[in-house]
Amino acid sequence: MKATIKQLLLFFTFSVAAFTSTAGTLSDSTDTKKRKWYAPDALTLQYAGNLGMFSGGANYKFLHDKLNAELLYGYVPRFDAEEALHLLSFKVIYKPLKKVELGNDFTLTPLRANLAVSYHFRSQFSSSWDSSYPENYYWWISSFRMTGGLGTAINKRIDVGHFKEISLYGEVGTYDLIVTSAVKDKTVTAWDIMSFGVGTSLSF
Repeated sequence: MKATIKQLLLFFTFSVAAFTSTAGTLSDSTDTKKRKWYAPDALTLQYAGNLGMFSGGANYKFLHDKLNAELLYGYVPRFDAEEALHLLSFKVIYKPLKKVELGNDFTLTPLRANLAVSYHFRSQFSSSWDSSYPENYYWWISSFRMTGGLGTAINKRIDVGHFKEISLYGEVGTYDLIVTSAVKDKTVTAWDIMSFGVGTSLSF
């Protein structure tokens, strides 16, 4: 429990430092420069949630922010494993409900539904099974995982450099292999297959 608390504190400290540094850098640039088409609409940092212990990357907004696409790099320290784990994830977030005004520049995003596909960069994972396994012995590829989840977010309108809004979100999710295990093994409960993640996003 103490280790988890330390990790969360480290995550939020890093988030604030990274966003403050970026905001300061952007505020020094001239307002006349237009952002490129490939520039992200927001930056995201996340703790846990099946995308790595820590993950971060670019967020792109579509359909007036009802649909988001994120490209995230995730990292899991080595701990007792032979090597650290690196992930690259493509995450799609759908927000079907309008934001709720809470006052004092705060809003609530009632629902965030997401799906993601992750690729794991580690020697023990492969994109195919070798000939020592019978054909179709495994239905999945070890280097790819599909995850999904539901969550909510609190947002605050700000004016810091080029940043206009900061969001704090939480989500509960799961991933393909453990869902399959739950379907086959009735002793596996819904609580066993759930995971939790928290994150922050800073919008331009």
